[in-house]
Amino acid sequence: MQELVATEKTYYFVVKPNNRKLSEGVLQPGQVHATKSENMVFHGPRRLDVLAEIESIIGPQVAFNDLLTKDKVSGGYTWGRDEQEDDTFLVFARPSVAEPLSRALYEVVNPGQTGMYARVYHHPDPTQYCIMEFRQEDIVPIALGADPTPIEDALAITVTDGVLTQQEVDDIVNAVTSYAGQEVNLVDFIPPSWEDQRVDLETATLLGYNVE
Repeated sequence: MQELVATEKTYYFVVKPNNRKLSEGVLQPGQVHATKSENMVFHGPRRLDVLAEIESIIGPQVAFNDLLTKDKVSGGYTWGRDEQEDDTFLVFARPSVAEPLSRALYEVVNPGQTGMYARVYHHPDPTQYCIMEFRQEDIVPIALGADPTPIEDALAITVTDGVLTQQEVDDIVNAVTSYAGQEVNLVDFIPPSWEDQRVDLETATLLGYNVE
């Protein structure tokens, strides 16, 4: 057996021989993860430290908050919700806001790189709002030196539309600077004015969105 002993918050990825089984997780300081000696273990203080190893096996993520998920039909692995449908919620946003905001959040996590923090789903009717996918346990690891300007720019139109207040946008922007180098809960980023824009997967499906 081999043991991974966490002296700080540690993200890990375990690969069994021939990629028979994959698993990822997180340890808090003082916790221990034991696995067979034949397994490969990758770990680091950031989830980004292990994502490259996972992607080398199952392909790139669609969004940063995707979870390693076992396909019940094929038995293989993909990126998805890992049976956390009950913890998944979606937030309505204008098409001109949704993807820029998802990309801006990713820049906060991984400065200088392009990607999406959350998946964005479009409605078959192009006049309808998009929805962004999040989970209650989502974490935003704000990088040191993260630039909040893209988030501010992405949210500017929500103030014009009266969806968010300028103070709410300012609070989000200031939080990026204040919590640089720390992890924050995504739900803490969602301002009160956006609470009534949240729906669950079942409701989104009934409204005509393809969220599979």
